Amino acid sequence: MIIIKTTSDSHKAMKDITNTLLNKKYAACVNIVPRMRSKYILDGRIVESREVMLLIKTSDDLEANVYKTIKEMHNYDIPEISTIKTQNVDKDYLKWVNESLNSKGTNG
Repeated sequence: MIIIKTTSDSHKAMKDITNTLLNKKYAACVNIVPRMRSKYILDGRIVESREVMLLIKTSDDLEANVYKTIKEMHNYDIPEISTIKTQNVDKDYLKWVNESLNSKGTNG
């Protein structure tokens, strides 16, 4: 299991991405973390904004599908998309995740 993380200032964009990933079975579960504060450098200055973070639980073989979906639907020109490799996952939870996914990586 891997966890893919992305952020946006648009709650609607994050809800749309979440629903698409779940409907296509590219994700077994998505945590939506609202009202997160982010600070970053943009055009040479420090900017602070409120963002929504997604933590997307999926498998290695669906990683490319998740990245493609996020890039196609995201409201940022260059969205943050990063993969967190998990080391230890409860075996029952991992079984559920794997059973919930489109393991062939098709549009299911």
